Amino acid sequence: MQLKLDKDIEIPENYRSVFSRAPEVLVTKESQLEFFQEKMLITVGDMVTRTALKFNIVPKLSIIDMKTKRDEIMDDVPDKWDRTLNVKNPPGKITVELWDAVEDSLKFKGKTLIRVDGEEDLASLPCIYFSPDGAIVIYGVPNKGIAVYEVGEPLRNIVQNAILEIKGGK
Repeated sequence: MQLKLDKDIEIPENYRSVFSRAPEVLVTKESQLEFFQEKMLITVGDMVTRTALKFNIVPKLSIIDMKTKRDEIMDDVPDKWDRTLNVKNPPGKITVELWDAVEDSLKFKGKTLIRVDGEEDLASLPCIYFSPDGAIVIYGVPNKGIAVYEVGEPLRNIVQNAILEIKGGK
């Protein structure tokens, strides 16, 4: 079943803690990212995107909001992607616009940068949902390192079930 959003959803606090649980892998040295050069890589966050670029890795999809730790304004990233999309996504939500942009970007043959006006923190959810098996989704864990998730059916099912429950208000 293909999960579609028909309206923006707000992710309740109790789910945010579920989605920010300890990852399968926590990378603590930037150089460890070079391991992912052979995989489809999706980065969520300004610092992890910049770190990938530092190691000459241009992710299939990168999602940034031009901020780090929610308030420090970042400089613009180099123009390395085939296209750039701009979306709005308020804190604590996943907008239909963001959801659809992620789906479209992962179907697009080239590489995409999504710039978020608002906050990109929860963008890892549609990234996991729409990525093919074996893709790597990474995002920063402030003051700790980089969370690394290899996408597969079990992880995709966790995301799908949570989104369905939130959509249904259960």
